[in-house]
Amino acid sequence: MKETLTLEIVTPVGFSFTEEVDEVVAPGTEGQFGVLPGHTSFLTTLEPGTLVYKKGATLGRVSVKSAYVQVVSNHVLVLADSAELENTTVDEKH
Repeated sequence: MKETLTLEIVTPVGFSFTEEVDEVVAPGTEGQFGVLPGHTSFLTTLEPGTLVYKKGATLGRVSVKSAYVQVVSNHVLVLADSAELENTTVDEKH
């Protein structure tokens, strides 16, 4: 069975999003970074921007304001000041 990541995004105003995904790419304060299953644990901060996640051939986007991100045991937790789901698209490479 293919390994996945659990992406969880929460905000102080009650926005909550949880999804099993294959990959996460986020706008870190030190530059854009990606997370795949099996990634080492870390804690970092995000700049305002778009977090992109891939699930199969689908790409999803979430606009986030500044945030903290924790990656532990295939779980990506994003604690954002605010977040909003954008439209999802199909990755045309698949």
